[in-house]
Amino acid sequence: MIKQYTPGMQITEPCYIANMPADVYHAHDSASSSGLRLLLRSPDHFKNGEEKDQTRAMVLGSALHIACLEPDIFYNTYTLLRSSENRMTSEYKTAKKEYGEEFVLVKPEIEKIEGMAKSLSNSKICECIDNYNCDKELSGFSIDPETGLMCRHRFDAIIDGIAIDLKTTTDARPHAFSKKVLDFGYHIQAAFYADQHRWITGYDIEKFIFAAIETSAPYAVKIYELDQESIEAGRKKYRQALNEYAQCKASNIWPSYDQEIETIGIPQWALEKDAIDDFIFTDED
Repeated sequence: MIKQYTPGMQITEPCYIANMPADVYHAHDSASSSGLRLLLRSPDHFKNGEEKDQTRAMVLGSALHIACLEPDIFYNTYTLLRSSENRMTSEYKTAKKEYGEEFVLVKPEIEKIEGMAKSLSNSKICECIDNYNCDKELSGFSIDPETGLMCRHRFDAIIDGIAIDLKTTTDARPHAFSKKVLDFGYHIQAAFYADQHRWITGYDIEKFIFAAIETSAPYAVKIYELDQESIEAGRKKYRQALNEYAQCKASNIWPSYDQEIETIGIPQWALEKDAIDDFIFTDED
């Protein structure tokens, strides 16, 4: 069921692939969770939106995943400038030219990544990752039985039907992380990944676990299992997006927002008297 990656390999049938480079995975022409979440804004945004340059936060996020899940690869891949306090030093500028800025880290970045990785290593979830038969950074490719489209997903880690996904956050407490699950569509991702796993293997994902790691010291970790009600809500959303994606591909029509006039007002919470009394108004238009 799991194939080993070889350069230039053709993916023509549902399968899992181990050791596929992240850039090769992301370049594959198939429906992804992040793409479907953007399409939910509008097909036009998905098709014609400006490509976002890789931010430093994205670079550090990728480095963190590797440091947590594959530390040997992290230390063999990244150039760690422990004597450079920032990215303005001559040492950093020289290393950036030689290795690429996405693979060169300076002292504060190294300390943050190593601090977060250490915090995760002390959590219960790391015991599962280290002590059991765990597949890490596993790339999956499946065929949606409803539309016939090829889809893709990539597990951070999966252990005997339990999916584990690492997420960074400023606040890992339940009230804050629950909002982030909704705002970033993590429930949509979970449902899409779970269904693809079933399409490939014939087996259900038993649990979808988030390891939420705070990005500031002490880099606290909180472990959550996503509830089934949220997964069902995510399933409806990805199904809506995937069906619309199929229609847009077939017609090559990628609509944006509809042009009907709608009524709008301030958020409901702001209509409450206490909220209005406490609200600070500005002079900006």
